[in-house]
Amino acid sequence: MRMASALIGAAFSLVLKALSPVMDPVLEAWAACKNLGPNVMALKMELLCVKAVLEGNLDMEIHNAALEELLQNLHDLAYDAEDVLDELDYFRIQDELDGTFDAVDKHPKGCAYNLVFNTTHSAKAVGKLIWPPACCSSAAAAPGASRRRRKAHGSISSPAHTNQLADEGEVNGCMRKLASGPSNTIHAVSKCLPCSSLPPVHSDDDDNSGGGCNEHAKETTKLEFNRVEVSKRIGDILEKLQPMCQRICMVLGALRSNQRTVLDHTQSRLATTSKSIEPKLYGRGPVIKSIIHDITQGKYSGQDLTVLPIVGPGGMGKTALAQHIYHSQELLGHFDAKVWICVSLKFNVDQLLEGIEKQISKVDNENRGTAAELIEQRLKSKRFFLVLDDMWECSNKDEWKRLLLPLKSSQKKGNIIIVTTRRPAVAETVTKTNDSIELGGLAYEEFKELFLAFVFDDEQSRMDHPELVETGDKIMEKLKGSPLAAKTVCTLLRKHLDFYHWKRVLESQEWKEQKDKNDIMPALKLSYDYLPFYLQPCFSYCALFPQDYKFGREELIHLWIGLDVLHLCGENKRIEDIGLSHLEELVDHGFLKNEEENDGQTYYVIHDLLHELALKVSSREFLSIYSYNVGSIQVPQFVRHLSINIDDNSVKDKLTFDSCRRDLSTLHRRLKVENLHTLMLFGRCHGSFVKTFASLFKEAKFIRVLFLSGASYNMEDLLPNFWKLIHLRYLRIEIGYFYKIELPSNISLLYHLKVLDLQSCNVQNFLPRDITNLTKLRYLLVRNNEMHSSIFEVGKLKWLQELRRFVVKNETQGFELRQIGDLEELCGSLLIDNLEKVEVKEEAAEAKLTQKGHLHELELCWDTDRSTKDSAQDDQVLENLKPNSNLLKLSIRGHGGATYPSWLGDEDLFVKNLESLHLDDVSWENVPPLGGLWLVNEHGEEHLGCIPHNSFQNLKRLEFNKVPRLKKWVESSPCHSFPHLEVLVMTHCSELTALSFSHSACCQRRQEDVKVNWFPKLKMLVIEDCPKLLSFAPVPWTSAMCYTRIQGVGLGFWRLICKENYHFGYSLEIDGKDDLDSTSWSWDLLAFDNLTELKRLEMNRCPPLPLHHLQTLPSLKILSLQNSSTIVFPLVEGERHAKYQFPVECIIIGSSDASAKELTQLLAYFRKLSDLRVGSCAKITGLGVVEKQATATPAPPSLATKADSAQTEQHQQQDGSTKGEDEGLLLLPPQLQSLEIRHCPSLRSNPIHYSRETLPTGGGQGLQGLRSLQSLKIGDCPRFLSAYSSSSSTACLPFPASLKRLSLYGAVGMATLLPLSNLTSLEDLAIRGCGDLRVEGLHTLLIQGGLTKLTIRGTPNLFADFKPSPPHEQELSSSSSKLKKLHTDDVAGLLAAPICSFTSSSLTELDFWGDREVERLTKEQEEALQLLTSLERTRFWHCSLLQCLPAGLHRLPNLKRLVIFHCAAIRSLPKDGLPGSLQELEIDSCPAIRSMPKECLPSSLQKLVIVNCPAIGSLPKVGDLPSLLRELDVSDRNSEELRRQCRKLIGTIPIVRI
Repeated sequence: MRMASALIGAAFSLVLKALSPVMDPVLEAWAACKNLGPNVMALKMELLCVKAVLEGNLDMEIHNAALEELLQNLHDLAYDAEDVLDELDYFRIQDELDGTFDAVDKHPKGCAYNLVFNTTHSAKAVGKLIWPPACCSSAAAAPGASRRRRKAHGSISSPAHTNQLADEGEVNGCMRKLASGPSNTIHAVSKCLPCSSLPPVHSDDDDNSGGGCNEHAKETTKLEFNRVEVSKRIGDILEKLQPMCQRICMVLGALRSNQRTVLDHTQSRLATTSKSIEPKLYGRGPVIKSIIHDITQGKYSGQDLTVLPIVGPGGMGKTALAQHIYHSQELLGHFDAKVWICVSLKFNVDQLLEGIEKQISKVDNENRGTAAELIEQRLKSKRFFLVLDDMWECSNKDEWKRLLLPLKSSQKKGNIIIVTTRRPAVAETVTKTNDSIELGGLAYEEFKELFLAFVFDDEQSRMDHPELVETGDKIMEKLKGSPLAAKTVCTLLRKHLDFYHWKRVLESQEWKEQKDKNDIMPALKLSYDYLPFYLQPCFSYCALFPQDYKFGREELIHLWIGLDVLHLCGENKRIEDIGLSHLEELVDHGFLKNEEENDGQTYYVIHDLLHELALKVSSREFLSIYSYNVGSIQVPQFVRHLSINIDDNSVKDKLTFDSCRRDLSTLHRRLKVENLHTLMLFGRCHGSFVKTFASLFKEAKFIRVLFLSGASYNMEDLLPNFWKLIHLRYLRIEIGYFYKIELPSNISLLYHLKVLDLQSCNVQNFLPRDITNLTKLRYLLVRNNEMHSSIFEVGKLKWLQELRRFVVKNETQGFELRQIGDLEELCGSLLIDNLEKVEVKEEAAEAKLTQKGHLHELELCWDTDRSTKDSAQDDQVLENLKPNSNLLKLSIRGHGGATYPSWLGDEDLFVKNLESLHLDDVSWENVPPLGGLWLVNEHGEEHLGCIPHNSFQNLKRLEFNKVPRLKKWVESSPCHSFPHLEVLVMTHCSELTALSFSHSACCQRRQEDVKVNWFPKLKMLVIEDCPKLLSFAPVPWTSAMCYTRIQGVGLGFWRLICKENYHFGYSLEIDGKDDLDSTSWSWDLLAFDNLTELKRLEMNRCPPLPLHHLQTLPSLKILSLQNSSTIVFPLVEGERHAKYQFPVECIIIGSSDASAKELTQLLAYFRKLSDLRVGSCAKITGLGVVEKQATATPAPPSLATKADSAQTEQHQQQDGSTKGEDEGLLLLPPQLQSLEIRHCPSLRSNPIHYSRETLPTGGGQGLQGLRSLQSLKIGDCPRFLSAYSSSSSTACLPFPASLKRLSLYGAVGMATLLPLSNLTSLEDLAIRGCGDLRVEGLHTLLIQGGLTKLTIRGTPNLFADFKPSPPHEQELSSSSSKLKKLHTDDVAGLLAAPICSFTSSSLTELDFWGDREVERLTKEQEEALQLLTSLERTRFWHCSLLQCLPAGLHRLPNLKRLVIFHCAAIRSLPKDGLPGSLQELEIDSCPAIRSMPKECLPSSLQKLVIVNCPAIGSLPKVGDLPSLLRELDVSDRNSEELRRQCRKLIGTIPIVRI
């Protein structure tokens, strides 16, 4: 797939990378010594020659196998050159940091020092020939042997060595000759000596630190520079590179005259025509129909000219779609002229106009002229349809406009231009609207129809080969809905309609190798060839990520920086700007697509087929392995970039895990790990193979990019020699926050590191003291800002892009503001803390904030708790912390000065781009020109705090916190509005009294004519703890959904919250004060016209809402009324109740003093009500149902009372009831589906025994009238079922037969379950705290009904009298029960033979929850438990006295999951073990359990979880653990001994969580 032309571009990029170190004059000067200087210079010259040769042939389209082989060899040499030069630069940095001269030829003190120094280097090489490879030799303990060794956890940074040579005075010039001869001789000898890693020799002048090798084995040793070895490696490269370059140059020269450019090759493709070769277009019917409708009678028909782009990757059917529209029957006769032009790569306006002119019929009396003039004449009276197919380029908008100019001459409406293109950038150029048609893969069913049509000739042929269907489905998954891909594959499949051929095509993916220009991969590769060479590696590296991976913008740019594929090429730009430009270009070319998450974050994805293409074109050096294909995938010999994706299925069981582990362990024989430059590990379970990976990658030493996604281990577990990865530039670790990792203490030895991304990790330790050794570091991405603030001498990291927090003088030295000044490219956000420690204003200026043009967020903080403040000093410091004018966000906290800085105010605002301003704990006498802000001085006098000015027109966020002088904000002129403000926060402003936004005549408009929206884009308003605030504009302030929170102000409510709720939608909550004063309350505080989208309204301790206000909420679905003395909605005088009906579907009423009659009247307004919840309404004594024919809209309370008075009095005389009892009857809407009533102590199910004749008008008896009711919850209504205290009370059944869910809590009084006998639809029954309720009647529910879940708690005698079925039910077997789940706190009551026998074949889940009496099961109870043969899951929760689990658990044949939770008295697992069917065992908070004997763990066990069991110190030995165990979790609050043992099981058990 990868032809010579692609290899040229790849080789060119590699050469650029290799040249990067030697283009730095610092390295060149450092290497300019007697031996390395010439070699490095020669290598640089050769690489430049190669660069020149390749650069001149980048655009060539070359197919030559021999040249490809030469270029592949050149690739390898370029990698070798990159490695050796990169290593050279590493030791240059190490010398610079340590002040040593191990890697230079000349000592800075003169020639005598050179003599000894060079002798030392040669002696090292001689020693490598003589000394045996034993680290314990005496030479290892030679004086000074530890000079270059450093402890892993200690400071590696050190001052310049003071004992390189003893200071013996100045060396005379005559010594120069003496030093010269021996030096040259020794160097010549040393160049001939072989390289070795044996112990080095040190000068006698080195430090004498003593100690042997055993001592040093415990320390981390810095890598030592071997000049002889480096020189030899460079020489070897030069020896191969020189002739290689010559050969390639000769071959390219010979081939160039006969080769075409990529542009020529692409342009020579067969031009498309308007005629389609496919008679039917599958899956695009809706798109075609929509486009044709818009053309003929929709939105395009009335426009003069519409340009409609069709965008999508190659092979998606863009041309076919345009062809079918072009020839559709619906458009016959609609257009006077139709033109089809195949544009291809070159967008030449003149040629296009000529092509268009030739396809338009001439008109009478037309004048001669240019093509454009002829088109104008011919189209003047015609409606035309133009298709510009396969357009690749249109970067010049002026050229596009020039093409359109003659086409706009048509005087008819509805002219259409369709443009098909692979590039979104082209679509953006040719149209100003968002009407582009993005063509993706076909949906599954449509794609399947297309696929089968391509393979089989007819329906009969399909039916003759049913065995191919499953394999065909798997093949289709690979094709991602691409019609061209389907056509390519089906051409192969049609050759042999047999299973083995299809399976071979599936496994080998032979379709990717098809090379016909009309096949899918060549079609896609055309797009790749068209990419500029600098974009190709950027795209290729994306192939290492899993399919459908979502890339973040910064994530991609950081990766490319780490890969060194971004080259400035002399441009005066930041490398990040180059990366962003590359990203935008890839989007424009259609290789990446930007999409949005629900939270608005942008991410980028690659189409699956383009992902396949990326792997294909770079297959020689890039390899992505999935755990399911490790054994079968072909591993190229020269792989440099590797990703391994561990699928969850790889750890689904022990057998699969062991198989995958064996396959991974064989990679070392197929892969040259030592050549790897990139290593990525994906999959949340890849840590299960960390030991395998550690063995596999132990020889990796040239890794530059390391990305661990889903890591669950420390770095040393994967790469024990991690600190030796001296080429590493990019390290990123992604784990869940609850996993804890430790940062290697020797990470500061990785001098080339540019990106350290740990922002998804919970890092346990701090950065090493010498982290500033990483002088190339650009990104230190961590969650904890404290890690940034702890960096000593952070100014040494001059390329660092973001320093989130800096604490001034955090220590005596190393934390001065000048450290910030040394950070040349600081961007992002910066918080400077402890500014009160700045002693002079000049020190503030040393931060050089004005020069930080990419710093977008700045927070300046003084200690708010300091006892004294120097106002003048604070003012001077703030004035000298002037930021760059590009600043977007500014926060000033705790400033003790008298006023704001000059750069933040008055007419000439310096930070003109400011979008966010936060003032916190400041007592300024004046404020920036934000509008009509009034302040109050220490004498209580008010004054305008600033001159109103519109300087802050770009503000999106404004916050005031603890601004005690702020008195009011008064605006009258719309000229000072905030058109972009999205967030306004005002908190703890103790003197604030008013937020007034009125309208004056200054703009020459009357208020009644124009409604001013001061904050049209407001999304968040917070006002808190401003106790004197009595006036503000009605909220919300905008009709768009706006989060609003107002709390602790001087009005009659305590809190008001308006927000978007995940479950309910747009919600408003209002909490009144406990001492509600109606005089201080007004519903005018709400802007009801801005609440039309409100879905939920909750009012707590609020006066009734007038009906006319409620009428303005057309979207309201949920209404909650809490703690209200009355809930009757008042009317405006003259209005009638009948006009009001509301769309509310759910009403919640709690803690109300309203009478049942008032509640009945309220409910009548809501005809769509389906869910009612009532709680703590003491006046409700009974429930009835409104008859359907009754009037739904109540009369006013006074009229209703009069109408019912006579009849009510008659009722009272007949049954002895009182007027109060009649007032307590709540009549419910008959359409209710869900009802919940709690804490109504007087409620009875049938309190007055109404007959139909004595019921109040419109009322139905009990709840039986709720024929749609499905869910009912009755809680803490102790008298509700008191009428059913005996079996004789069951003549009238309390509940409707429609119920599916019933919960009774605290409903004492009902004797048995017989009153529930009519609930044949009941599925879920929960009984809690129902006193002496007995089990009688349960048979009926279990046999005749559909009860599947039963919860019994706090009802101790329920099972006491469980007896066999009545005689008429004895013929029904236990299999009639449908009960699946049973939860109870009555272990002894439940484990009785009758109930267990009755549910033995149906019960699958049993929970013993909260039994505080049973200590151990009796023999009878054990036997009863064993009857539950269908049981699959059981839990023992909070059984505090239970001392041991049932001994007969092992006899439950189907038990799969067992949970023991908070059972403090259980000391051990059953001695007879657990069931042989058990798969999961979880033990949580059982402190008395001390051991896990192997006999107790069945061989079937797959998952073992131990939580907070500190007494368990160990598990059985590895060989004694269950053979099927796949997951072991001891991560939460267990002993260190247990965790230590389990850590050793990583790699033996598929999933181990420590």
